[in-house]
Amino acid sequence: MWTRQLLKENAKVAFKRNYWLCVAVSAIAMFLMGGGFGVSSSNTSTQEVEDILNGQMSVQELIAQIPPGVLFALGLGIIIGLVVGLFMAIFVSNVAQVGCNRYFIENREHKTNVGQVFYGFQGGRYTSTVSIMFLQGLYIFLWSLLFWIPGIIKSYSYMMVPYIIAENSNLDRKRVFKISRKMMRGHKWEAFVLGLSFLGWNLLGALTGGILNIFYVNPYMHATYAEFYSAVKAEAIQKGIATREELPGVIAPDVEIPFV
Repeated sequence: MWTRQLLKENAKVAFKRNYWLCVAVSAIAMFLMGGGFGVSSSNTSTQEVEDILNGQMSVQELIAQIPPGVLFALGLGIIIGLVVGLFMAIFVSNVAQVGCNRYFIENREHKTNVGQVFYGFQGGRYTSTVSIMFLQGLYIFLWSLLFWIPGIIKSYSYMMVPYIIAENSNLDRKRVFKISRKMMRGHKWEAFVLGLSFLGWNLLGALTGGILNIFYVNPYMHATYAEFYSAVKAEAIQKGIATREELPGVIAPDVEIPFV
């Protein structure tokens, strides 16, 4: 029987065995998933901010001082940013997540190459990967409209979706979601606690400006969740939730992906 401690110990072994490759894949995935961007700008003077904090100026009064043209440009910029962010999430970030999962699943068994992070973009998988990952996000969003709690529960129900299609991109969409739901029955709380166990590491990563995340925390987490998926998958196959033909493993890559 697996435990959280065992998953993390196995993850450390797999991660440290191919340390720099794991770091590279994690960093590429973070960049493609939007973690490598950051914009901070402000046209508000320090005195105006101080006045607002001291209660001498209301936010409405500050907005009234901004020319209409600037407000329009600001609003348009926000809308464009949201649209671009959504586009990137659907067509790039989600696919990169699948590729990252593929790499760390493989890394449990053998040394593989960094190019696996682009797994979802190649081999005719792109369309189905985009479609399934979009539906995963949509389902979670719609359930989240019911006071958030159902959305949180469903996020754990569909947690295995990007791992399942990372292992077998040919599975029928409905079958992918069905397997994920059944795999996670009885394991949602364990998944929650597993994520919570990295809270301290994430705080340390924040204190180092994200440097620790790049070189240790993120690849360590990816490796641990790959272990979690493998443990839950083995149990699912044993219970007949999925077959070995549906989840055949990734001992040997099914396509040749060049090292990048």
